[in-house]
Amino acid sequence: MTSKTSDDDLGSIDDGQAVSAVFKLLSHHRRRVAIRYLATQVGATSITDLADQIALVEGEHTADNYARICVSLVHNHLPIMSDAEVIEYDQSQETVELHSKATTILSHLDLVADADIAGEAL
Repeated sequence: MTSKTSDDDLGSIDDGQAVSAVFKLLSHHRRRVAIRYLATQVGATSITDLADQIALVEGEHTADNYARICVSLVHNHLPIMSDAEVIEYDQSQETVELHSKATTILSHLDLVADADIAGEAL
């Protein structure tokens, strides 16, 4: 018996998770950049370092853009990725770390890499 997974509810991303939920998680470029960057880091990374990296990738490393990125991370992207168990987000320490369960997500990131390189929207 199969169960239907809502695209709005990412839940925990396990092997049995719907592919559409994985791609919904990866649908925003800031989440893809964050996951790629965190995959290169050992241990926890500060949110400010993550925001710096995203600003560099976006090519607009201004104070205003940096502030917008920080707000979008804290209020939107980090909670979504944490709820999906892709990252471990420590709000009190303002750090983030790739979760050990993120291997499924990392394998799907390769599939969207071509769209990122071509500058296409997912």
